[in-house]
Amino acid sequence: MADVRDFLSDEDVAMLQAKGYEFEASEVGGTVHLVIKNYQLPEHYTPQVVDLLLQLPPNFPTIRPDMFWMSPEVRRRANGAYPDRADQFYDYAGRRWQRWSRHLVAERWRPGTDNLQTYLGTIRRDLKKGN
Repeated sequence: MADVRDFLSDEDVAMLQAKGYEFEASEVGGTVHLVIKNYQLPEHYTPQVVDLLLQLPPNFPTIRPDMFWMSPEVRRRANGAYPDRADQFYDYAGRRWQRWSRHLVAERWRPGTDNLQTYLGTIRRDLKKGN
């Protein structure tokens, strides 16, 4: 069985461990699929805990990532609606994943500076908006 260090940098593994995340990584067609288990969502959403899937492109972090996925599906707590641009689904590893089409970093990604930690911070800031 492959080790997560086969797919992620030592720096990324250390950061995930320091934050207390339980995670696993695999490679699918050259793309690293990183699943962060029991990821805590802001109060705007239900459920409050999901698994977060990131698809990291070949040559990440030189190449920016795009979008993210959650399982189980998430809805806005206030009205039960899907969050903005999060109403499409993807099957991966025997599960249904909700795609969050955010394109968060298209204009701001800084190769050589940005990494998994900055990407997770960008996702967290977007989720706090509650859209």
